[in-house]
Amino acid sequence: MKERAILIIHGFGGNENEILYLHEHLRQNKMDSFWIQLTGHDGNKQSFSNATSDQWLADVDRKLEELEQEYTHITCIGFSMGGLLTIQVSERKSVDQLILCSTPIYLYNANVILQDIVQGLFYKKQEKLDYYFRSAKTASIRSCLQFLSLLKKTKKKLKRKTLTLSNKKILILQNRKDETTYYKSAYYLAKASNAQVSLKMYENGRHQLFLGENKNLAVEDIKKFILIN
Repeated sequence: MKERAILIIHGFGGNENEILYLHEHLRQNKMDSFWIQLTGHDGNKQSFSNATSDQWLADVDRKLEELEQEYTHITCIGFSMGGLLTIQVSERKSVDQLILCSTPIYLYNANVILQDIVQGLFYKKQEKLDYYFRSAKTASIRSCLQFLSLLKKTKKKLKRKTLTLSNKKILILQNRKDETTYYKSAYYLAKASNAQVSLKMYENGRHQLFLGENKNLAVEDIKKFILIN
């Protein structure tokens, strides 16, 4: 058996582009990194609309079962909704490290979104508006309800006194200016986890942690966490 695998899970409506920078960085440092594409996240809007949160969780479980055949320990890294899925599988014996990146408990930072809209409308920064238009086109009402169902289920799991994470190591990464995940989500997760938690709050930066200005800080913090623990 090999010692450790790293499984990276992308976010809601996202794809591998969200996490490839991290994946490739870990691979370059000779770490056994893997990622999965969640059901319905193949670029087809109808497939995405038909996908369920149970399918997304089953995707993660299947990949973990596959890795458990070859590795003793697994680091599970979840970006955005991927963090919710990471929490859902956190009690598996093989998963001894959890890394939650931009993981939502509270949704949306209204101040940041308003600033983006103002800049887009009055300062001709069309790229600010295009980001929200693309997000709106990706998700259907049905897929949003599936996400909200997973969020609700995860909050309940965190509140359960039977959730045992005391033997796990957790790293939480969050950009303070994240427009999608309100930054106080990170503090909630740290308090509710009942585990050995390290929290990194980066100033500025938006939701796409591994595509933005703090990506180098994030990948270095992740690498150090995995190697030290």
